[in-house]
Amino acid sequence: MGSFASQFMTPDGEEIAQHTHPSKPNWITVHAITAELSIAETERLWLRFQQLGCNRDGIITEELAGQTSVSSDAFSRNILKKFTLSQTKNITFENFLRGLKWCEIADLNDKLRGIFRLLNNGNPVPKTTFVKILERVYTNPNDKKDVQRVSDIVYKHMDKKNKAMMTEDQFVTGIRNVVPDDTLEDLLLFEVLPTYMKERLHSQLPEFKSEGPTPDPGGRQIPSEAALRQVAEKIHRRDWLRTANKLGLTNEVVSEIKANASDSKQQAYTMLRRWKEQEGAHAYTSVLERALKDSGMTEAAYALML
Repeated sequence: MGSFASQFMTPDGEEIAQHTHPSKPNWITVHAITAELSIAETERLWLRFQQLGCNRDGIITEELAGQTSVSSDAFSRNILKKFTLSQTKNITFENFLRGLKWCEIADLNDKLRGIFRLLNNGNPVPKTTFVKILERVYTNPNDKKDVQRVSDIVYKHMDKKNKAMMTEDQFVTGIRNVVPDDTLEDLLLFEVLPTYMKERLHSQLPEFKSEGPTPDPGGRQIPSEAALRQVAEKIHRRDWLRTANKLGLTNEVVSEIKANASDSKQQAYTMLRRWKEQEGAHAYTSVLERALKDSGMTEAAYALML
């Protein structure tokens, strides 16, 4: 994650916790609003934060961080450091929320760059260091013999100049060239609230309860422009190209959209508009909902149905 932490970290002295406390009834609500998460998501992460060992003030101090169950693992320790305030060395619940939200909404390239920056503090990774990392990953003694072979394959593919050194760009480009986007999306998928929980919560909403057969909320309705803008707002920071693929838009159309739209939000909205125009009278809300769910944009799918 490295320098990406600056995108979500709240600096020392500006934390929302200055205006609330775990003992107050607004603790969850205030943090949910600040981090732009749902109450259910915030409650779940508050439970996880408590399990990590925060104190009564809702803070994991440097001392407490050293006592957590994950502190014995170097990789996990490095992740925790990305949530740590530079001056106090504390981890606040707010930054914990913001960091995990980043893990959910970041696009593939940013996630890969974030992973790389955990390997050697953002510096190029020597082959010898990569071997040590693999030795930690391959914990089964029977697999240890594969460490050198795997390392040789990785560096042969990514280190084209044969310098026994892997840079961030080589890491990202190498993986994107070898691993299909769909597979990579699945591998790097992180959900603050798992899909099955979202579906369970969604089914409990009064407007979708019925004594008879379960209704199709979207049905054969055509999504409004306002609905498309709402969806674009929720997906533009993620890999909306996957949604475009699920909606049947060609690579040529996507390339045209990216070339003509100024920013990611406008690109996502334009993509949805193109799909709606392409499908005409058959641009059903239920079709868009399914495409969003299939591309991992579950939250956007539920927002579309409300």
